[in-house]
Amino acid sequence: MKYKLSLCTVCMNRTMHLRETFPRNIADNIGYGNIEFVLLNYNSSDDLHEWVQTAMAKYLEQGILKYYHTREPQFFQMSHAKNMVFRLAAGDILCGIDADNFTGPGFAEYVNERFVNNRQIYLQPPAIGDAKKYWDVQGRVAVHRDDFHAVHGYDEAVQEYGFEDQDFKKRLQLLGCSKHIIKAETYLQAIPHEDRMRIKGGMALWKLQKLFYCQAPVPEIIYLQDNNMYEKVTVDHHLLCNDATTFLKTPIKKIYAGNFLYKEDKYHLYKKNNENYLTLSPIGDGSLLSQDERVFQPIYPGELGENFLFQRAMYLSKKIYLSNRNQPKIINSNGYGKGTVQEYVTKKTHLLA
Repeated sequence: MKYKLSLCTVCMNRTMHLRETFPRNIADNIGYGNIEFVLLNYNSSDDLHEWVQTAMAKYLEQGILKYYHTREPQFFQMSHAKNMVFRLAAGDILCGIDADNFTGPGFAEYVNERFVNNRQIYLQPPAIGDAKKYWDVQGRVAVHRDDFHAVHGYDEAVQEYGFEDQDFKKRLQLLGCSKHIIKAETYLQAIPHEDRMRIKGGMALWKLQKLFYCQAPVPEIIYLQDNNMYEKVTVDHHLLCNDATTFLKTPIKKIYAGNFLYKEDKYHLYKKNNENYLTLSPIGDGSLLSQDERVFQPIYPGELGENFLFQRAMYLSKKIYLSNRNQPKIINSNGYGKGTVQEYVTKKTHLLA
């Protein structure tokens, strides 16, 4: 028996990775036969569209590659993107392949064999190991399409980077699917890259206005957003020291959010009940002085700000994962993977409602 397999990839501004991985992944699995490679252009602003229509033209014409383009997303949302590409796929078995991932030769045969032996499974990589081993392949999840729909896909409440895969896998287990670990190293290869790439194009950077930090008496970061929202984030002091060894710790301690206004040359931060919370006055070096005499220094574009936003994303997504795990609930009650996409070469427009 050969299940129809869909190897599904989403790309937003990662064409530099896709150039290396995608042609090889097709070559390494095309011999399986009953397979399609589904690529979703998630409103990428680089040259993805042009590259696909030139370098991948023969696969488009042969129908091996199904290429879709959505121009709606303003920022990258992993859960929504994965749900969209899985809904576009026609296979019995759906498998996510991140843009920076290599499948390895014969991966399709391996996936099929596992599901032929036991229909009630899902495939996943090993847990993240020392030195971030397997971190870059955590999106390698294969699932029967019926089970994907039974759990309503990935939780789109996770709008930041991280933990959407862990949450998805946990809900598959609750459905009754058994976990099968992909152990062969040949199926667990990816292009290494810095953590800043993980949040590139994400919502946190998209809505970022300014960042400021204060070391004492409590290490805090103020995150001003374009929608006149702010977050005052209590952090571990190691985060402000740019100590890379804190990666597996929890540098985000607490987040308090509210509204702010800039008026009379000051930032006025308000509590959730609209009471005055904090007033910050600009001083000569770009810093802000609070009414209790604390100095918040600006965080300029670079490693500190990107590391903070990455850790913040992990903190927020983990909270959703833990909430779903501790109190199982129906997710995506209003639908999942919704949006408008255009299919090439057919030029058909699909409305995923």
